[in-house]
Amino acid sequence: MSATTRLVTVDSTGSTNDDLRQELAPAGRLDVAAADRWPHGSALRALAQTAGRGRGGRDWVTPPGGALTVSFVLRPLVPASRLGWLPLLAGLAVRDALVPALEGLPWCVRTKWPNDVVVEPAGEGAVGADGEVPGWGHARKIAGILAEFIPAPGVGDGAGTPARREEAPAIILGIGVNAGQPPGALPVPWAASLRSLGAGGPWSDPGAVLGAVAPRLLRVLGEWEAAGGDPEGALTATGTLGQDLREACATLGARVRVSAPDGEFSGTAVGLEPGLRLRPDDGGPERLVMAGDASVRAVDPPGRA
Repeated sequence: MSATTRLVTVDSTGSTNDDLRQELAPAGRLDVAAADRWPHGSALRALAQTAGRGRGGRDWVTPPGGALTVSFVLRPLVPASRLGWLPLLAGLAVRDALVPALEGLPWCVRTKWPNDVVVEPAGEGAVGADGEVPGWGHARKIAGILAEFIPAPGVGDGAGTPARREEAPAIILGIGVNAGQPPGALPVPWAASLRSLGAGGPWSDPGAVLGAVAPRLLRVLGEWEAAGGDPEGALTATGTLGQDLREACATLGARVRVSAPDGEFSGTAVGLEPGLRLRPDDGGPERLVMAGDASVRAVDPPGRA
């Protein structure tokens, strides 16, 4: 069981996110009748995807049976000002769901700001034969997330918490997890799949991965809602969601280069707010980057700044 309130599975489609957007908002705003058919926690899964989209409009093609490609419909009961936390929380949920898949293997599952789940070597001698990839180091991407916002009909986008799901905006949350692809079928050098990393049992089956991801996602969102959308106030078994987000994030503490809509910035990542807070190398004021792609910077050789 996937824990979804409704699950529709199709053999193939262009993009599950695009399909749900067309279904839910054919005129650009949420259609009430369609929203009734796709309640909070429902999902559309495709066994193959031919025109998926990542950040920046990147194409993403998934052959049959290789990866989990699913989009959830979410209507969080949190203030609109706190919806920016959702992609990071979804990444944390996916990360938590995948940790058991790699238990006992030399990999650590982490998140990467703003919307990726990666694995890093866990211990000496665990870097693998592929070595470093520019912008990724020894990390390898196993999952990605894409969130899209649809405003609710006749409801303002104020700072208050919606009283009912019917008054909340809809978020289409696309999740892709590389599950059963062999190494030669992975599309880019910085990608990995659960199978290529040595996960056994059912973990190469995308359906089994969905069965782990869906309940964890809905549980994390429930904790977030209970705290009014504030991760620091959302209690978890290990502390708070805010603490869990920081501990899971491989970007924090790293020297990174961020390509943002308003330019390219470099520095050390020092905070999640949910934008990425950067401390510039030149000692200038810290900068909060709300959107962009972060890549790991190589360590400069001695004598170079």
